[in-house]
Amino acid sequence: MKKQLKQKLNKTQSCIGTWITVPSVEMVDIISSSDIDFIVIDNEHSPISLEKAQLMTMVAHKNDTSVILRVSSINKSEIQKATEINIDGIQVPNVYSLNDIDMIQEYALYPPKGKKGLSPFTSSAKYTSCVMEEFIASYNDELLLIPQLEGLNVLENIDKILENKRSDIFFIGMYDLSISAGVPGNFDDPLFIKTFKAMADKVLGSGFILGSIASNNKELKFLLDNGCNYITYSADCSVILNSYSDIASHFNKVKE
Repeated sequence: MKKQLKQKLNKTQSCIGTWITVPSVEMVDIISSSDIDFIVIDNEHSPISLEKAQLMTMVAHKNDTSVILRVSSINKSEIQKATEINIDGIQVPNVYSLNDIDMIQEYALYPPKGKKGLSPFTSSAKYTSCVMEEFIASYNDELLLIPQLEGLNVLENIDKILENKRSDIFFIGMYDLSISAGVPGNFDDPLFIKTFKAMADKVLGSGFILGSIASNNKELKFLLDNGCNYITYSADCSVILNSYSDIASHFNKVKE
């Protein structure tokens, strides 16, 4: 599965995913039965456990859907454990420097590309059934590394940040960027748009894949127009809430 999403993105194909915040394997089974390209399991803001995330990964892969997991921080133990449940990529928030990027690579990848410890008794290593040398080589090459850029001050260091060429996708966190700009959730604000476009131009100009989040069709068009190929559309809880709210609203109108 690891090659599927990466190959699409490397061919400059636009891919659509969604955030998973509800700790339900059944929900992932339903969502990944659609034509969605990937899911992002959120371990930063949701109550999803790593055990639950592993089950979600198995179910999504069964349905040919790639799995990204967002950890809560640049933490060695958290990144190492997350990358051993057979996910296709790891997304890491609050990246502000080249040192942050280097630490992500060090914690997520095996030597010689990183310093990650090796256990063959994991889902990622197929519970000792892999040839270790082949497993390490393919893992190091195929795992998607996705740092998140989330503040106005990122622009001060972005040229240095982009010097690490092992990263695959740079994800601009729209909500945290808008907070940093003093306009929470206002993606029409001129300063927000200027900063987003400046970051996007730097990322794309350095040959990386650009990613971000959309919560409606207007935002989706904005992202596509600005070169985003890795797009997370809303989150499971929001899609469900909005869908049932629309149903209830329509019902209340037609019953009158």
